[in-house]
Amino acid sequence: MAQVASPAASSSAGDIRNLYHSTWTAREGTPVGIWRIAQSADGFLWIATNSGLYRFDGVQFTKFRSADGVNLLSENLVTLYGPHSGGLWVGYQFGGVSFIKDGKVTNYPAEGIFGSTPAGFLELKDGSLWTGTGQGMARFVDGHWQKMGPEWGFHGRSVFRPFLDASGTIWAYNGKTMQYLPAGEHRFHDTLIEGKLWGLWADRPDRTWLASENDLVELVRGQSGNWSLFPTHANFSPGLAAEAPDGSFWMGSDQSGVFRLPTSLPSPGVPIDRRLFQNFAAKDGLTADLSIQVIRDREGSMWVATEKGLDQFRPAALSSIAMPTATNGIALAQDKDGLLIGVKNIHGPSLFRLKDDALVPIPNSPEGITSLYADAASGVWIGVTGQLWHLVDGRFVKIPMPEDGSGLPLEIQSMTTDAKHILWASILGHGTFELIDGQWIKFKAPDQDHFAVLSMFCDHEGRIWQGFIRNKIAVVAGNTTNTLGPNDGVTAGNILAIVEHGDHVWLGGTEGLSYYRNGKVHSILSSGENSIQGVNGIVENADGSLWLNQSTGVISIPADELARSFSDPHHRVSLRFYNYLDGLTSAPVQLRPLPSALGTNDGRIFFAGRHQLTWINPAKIARNGIAPAVFVDEVVADGREYLSPSSVRLDRGAENLRFDYTAPSLLIPQRVRFRYKLEGFDKAWQDAGTRRQAFYAKIPPGHYTFRVMASNNDEVWSPAGAAIAFYLPPTFLQSWYFTALVVLLTAGALSLLYKLRLRHATNQVRARLVERLRERERIAQDLHDTFFQSIQVLLLRFSTITKQLPQGEPARRSYENALKHSEQVITEGRELLVELRSEPVESTPLPLLLKEMIEDLRPATEARLTIAVAGSSRNLNSAASAEARKIAQEALANAIRHAGASRIDVLLEFNESDLRLVVRDNGCGIPSKVLSSGYRDGHLGMPGMRERARQIGARLEAGPGAVNGTIVELHVPATTIYATDSFPDKQTSTLSFWTLLKF
Repeated sequence: MAQVASPAASSSAGDIRNLYHSTWTAREGTPVGIWRIAQSADGFLWIATNSGLYRFDGVQFTKFRSADGVNLLSENLVTLYGPHSGGLWVGYQFGGVSFIKDGKVTNYPAEGIFGSTPAGFLELKDGSLWTGTGQGMARFVDGHWQKMGPEWGFHGRSVFRPFLDASGTIWAYNGKTMQYLPAGEHRFHDTLIEGKLWGLWADRPDRTWLASENDLVELVRGQSGNWSLFPTHANFSPGLAAEAPDGSFWMGSDQSGVFRLPTSLPSPGVPIDRRLFQNFAAKDGLTADLSIQVIRDREGSMWVATEKGLDQFRPAALSSIAMPTATNGIALAQDKDGLLIGVKNIHGPSLFRLKDDALVPIPNSPEGITSLYADAASGVWIGVTGQLWHLVDGRFVKIPMPEDGSGLPLEIQSMTTDAKHILWASILGHGTFELIDGQWIKFKAPDQDHFAVLSMFCDHEGRIWQGFIRNKIAVVAGNTTNTLGPNDGVTAGNILAIVEHGDHVWLGGTEGLSYYRNGKVHSILSSGENSIQGVNGIVENADGSLWLNQSTGVISIPADELARSFSDPHHRVSLRFYNYLDGLTSAPVQLRPLPSALGTNDGRIFFAGRHQLTWINPAKIARNGIAPAVFVDEVVADGREYLSPSSVRLDRGAENLRFDYTAPSLLIPQRVRFRYKLEGFDKAWQDAGTRRQAFYAKIPPGHYTFRVMASNNDEVWSPAGAAIAFYLPPTFLQSWYFTALVVLLTAGALSLLYKLRLRHATNQVRARLVERLRERERIAQDLHDTFFQSIQVLLLRFSTITKQLPQGEPARRSYENALKHSEQVITEGRELLVELRSEPVESTPLPLLLKEMIEDLRPATEARLTIAVAGSSRNLNSAASAEARKIAQEALANAIRHAGASRIDVLLEFNESDLRLVVRDNGCGIPSKVLSSGYRDGHLGMPGMRERARQIGARLEAGPGAVNGTIVELHVPATTIYATDSFPDKQTSTLSFWTLLKF
């Protein structure tokens, strides 16, 4: 898109050249062969061509594709109309019409009334729709087109370009004369005016403007009711016309571009001055001289369709003042007579006064002005290269410059006057001077950093503010100079603009904007994409808004945002940015002339660029209050397209989603912004900026709603936006039944693994018991074959010796008692061998055995012995039960022998997952050395207990009690200690899987 902001702006505010002009040609995608354009109620601009129907949203051209599969009758279209109720009517070159709404097509074939080319559509105030063709006129009633019969009084058969004027009157050329049907009537009247004419517009009840093949014609109704024609001798053939928002009329032409007639026209019948016609043609930037049609869109832009493209004309926020050729710097000042403009780099008088938005040169003014300053009391001071001029009472007086001895020209950077109206001038490279009684007095700078003054300003107290490079400020009050710098909060960089307003002083520079208020310096922080930088012009308007001329454009900050910043220095202000889209084509010169912004007494603010002078009136800025409609054109899932969707069911497993959306706001489409949210996936709205697509990848299956909203160029957001609901079905691998199957299989696998591990652990314990039994049998065999045989031989010898002793011998009696005791020992030894050779069978329940054990031990200790049983008693594995009993016996023995306890408690607890055996005393506890080594010197009780626990897969813990004494705790897994018939039905569900993994 090409855009022109009227570089050669006229002095007339109503001139067509003062409008912002944009163009679209084939290079920007505009379709060729344009016949008609029309705007539909939803805001889209539609283009009828001989190669199809196209839609334009201000950014891109899109060829129409039907959403329901019903195609248009032809791609050769010649007429369009967008009714107020929505949708679009299209007519074809060779007959037939179609109606399009919501992407769906209804066709009316080329037969009957539509057997020839439709000439156009008319919508009356009552909502009825009319059309004219080569077969006559028809109206749309109850979903059908009805041809107008003879009772309507329309003569002839062919209708050419019917026209509806502002009063609701239908005008139609019947092939011979011009006829009209007033609103509310049911019979056409004949003007009896012959000739091929077609209506353009009506500006009065008694006047209608018509077009002929070579002229603009005025059709006037006299007092008698007769109609008369008055040619304007415009010498062009007008195209289709439209009324602009300001009341002017625009029309195309066959070879001369577009024409504009102002709002004030002569009375009916009075000849029109040819100079009233404003013309804009290809030589001025129009895409072509053959302009087919002009329409006005709902936001106030004028659109011109030409044979080569589209042109848009709209008001620009900033208006331009025509500047002399070769302008390369503009200085601004205001005296009692108005705005003064100094121009650099031109020949001849360079000082101008602005009158009626045109530059009027001031005779004898100096050439090549680089700085300008106006003082109400002392006049106007003018700086040029190497010179200073003073304008007083209409006379220019040359003031000698200071002498520096270098011979180089001195150039004034900035000027101001103090409370005594003494001129202060900053001369680059030489310092600051005061002009007192015609003599230059050099101002003594505080230091080297405060030497080169870039900008100066005198406040209401008469203090001189001086701006320097690198965030430095000097405030001169009489003989006192105070300095401000980065440590004081100055962050604006090289200070190019200083302005006082009320209780604060603005400091603008290359790095931003600061202000001095109540003895402190603060900075203005901005939000959003646009930053504040390169500020060399500042105006605080009467309404409290702040306007800045800076390196990237013009910025305005609302008054309420400034108030918030004053109360909260950390607040980031919202700002409005003006650039080339608003008519600004030239950036300001950064160094001089300064300042580059100035507010005038008529409420306008002027901004000086390098080549362009623009202005804006903050009180008259037009605001676009039309919120854009938002549409989701297409959803694309893995390459599959869904056109104009309202709800969508995607293919299973779709991974890559794209949403194409748009909002037809045609005024400044480059500033249309979007935000979107995928409900069910996004937690917050996504700011898309100006992007018109949204992308998602690999979202989970489910139901979602894609929502999108848009704002126009003035940040008016659409109230509802667009929403598309869609469903992404799961694949088999994403389905709930697959998940359930995986859960079931996993649970089955874990259960199987659990049972296998349980069996393996049980087999391990049993294998250890079998191995232990075999070891016991070997020991028993060895004892029987060796030890007990030797004992038997020894006893036989003792028996022989005893028999040899005489009866009654005391020694014999002793030997006989010893032999009798030895036989008892042999008997016990044989019982022990039997026990070693067979699997232990604990016929007595473990709780009872423990109780018997405690009863046997009571005589051996003064400690109080107790036993408690918890849980449901179960049958126990004999071997494991025996080991547990022996561990308890050893623990009790240790407590009695070593603890010196007054109380010893035994707890036997039957749990689902294990058997817990606890022996607790309140004695002296286990020495730390025994705890660290695991045994007492010369004693193997503790190692023996741990070995027994290990053999049955149990866990043994021994240590100090919670308060004092010792606690010995044994945990035997249920699979080891409980007999098989003692498990509950769901034993595997209660046994710890992680316990089994330890085996």
